[in-house]
Amino acid sequence: MENQMLPALRPLRLGELLDQAIRLYRRNFITFIGIIAMVYVPLMILQIASATLLTSSMDTLRTAPEEIFTNYAYWGGMAATLVVAFLQFILVQGIATGALTRAVADNYLGKTTNIMSAYRGIGKSWLPLLGALLFIGLLAIVILLWWLVPCVGWVTGLGMLVILLTAVSPLVAPVVVLEGQGALHSIRRAWSLVRRRFWPVLGYVFVLYLFSMLIVSGPSTLVNAVLLSTFQAFEDPTSGLLIRTIIQSLVQLIAILIYYPLQMAAFTLIYFDLRVRTEGFDLALLTASDQAGVDQAMAAPQAAPNERLITGTDLGNFAIMTLVAAGIYIFFVSFILGGIMLLPSLFR
Repeated sequence: MENQMLPALRPLRLGELLDQAIRLYRRNFITFIGIIAMVYVPLMILQIASATLLTSSMDTLRTAPEEIFTNYAYWGGMAATLVVAFLQFILVQGIATGALTRAVADNYLGKTTNIMSAYRGIGKSWLPLLGALLFIGLLAIVILLWWLVPCVGWVTGLGMLVILLTAVSPLVAPVVVLEGQGALHSIRRAWSLVRRRFWPVLGYVFVLYLFSMLIVSGPSTLVNAVLLSTFQAFEDPTSGLLIRTIIQSLVQLIAILIYYPLQMAAFTLIYFDLRVRTEGFDLALLTASDQAGVDQAMAAPQAAPNERLITGTDLGNFAIMTLVAAGIYIFFVSFILGGIMLLPSLFR
């Protein structure tokens, strides 16, 4: 890779990050969606088949519930659903996410890539990525237990959980795939990047959450409401449930294919932005004259030996998040209850 082919990286504001992510997504629309579709579409077909098998067995169980232990269609559908969920974790969260991260990073750094080269480019990094995601699940359980601790746990637990699942977890993929970090080191590295710009990253995550509500949750909720009202009077409830399940799965498939590449593009760009702002990654990249130089610039710098996992500032940020969330919850609950109590008096 020649030096003049490398992009001129610089710190980006929130609006510029979103704009760059959307532009990158539009330029590589087919490639990014193809990377996810390559594994997600076959899995969705298997999921629809298992849901069909499971739903078709419900009619028999409704009339003869004592046959549940001999209903092979029911247990076959349950087993198929578990297998599909297991395969989805490995193929989508591990392999496809790693390939998509590689494709986003390569295109952002000026290197042309395609679907197959993106998959080849991840090597075996999907294994530590899966390990990191499993460990994040264990950390979430530990934080939930911490949340039960009186006073300090009550105040900081919610903030810890939100940051872990919405900011640290999505940044693990770029750290593992691009830096070659192991499972445990990638989590700490992702947290180290997030904590340097805690509130801007949280604001970025919130905007992406609104995007997901608009692109994924909104259409899914609307379709579910329409399907529920349409098939409520269906003569055969089993057939109605089956059709609803198939349509909902197709809507979910379309929404995931459209939104997930955009989400990974957005988080890969915030990863680069954090490194540019705090580690001088843009300057290191300018000195790279070939691919070896780029790989050397991509390597994570040595962590400070005295860097603590959680500091007092971090606990303060977690506490502010929890208190703000509690305040918003109380406000909306009071607003709704007040409205309910006020409505009868308006119609007297």
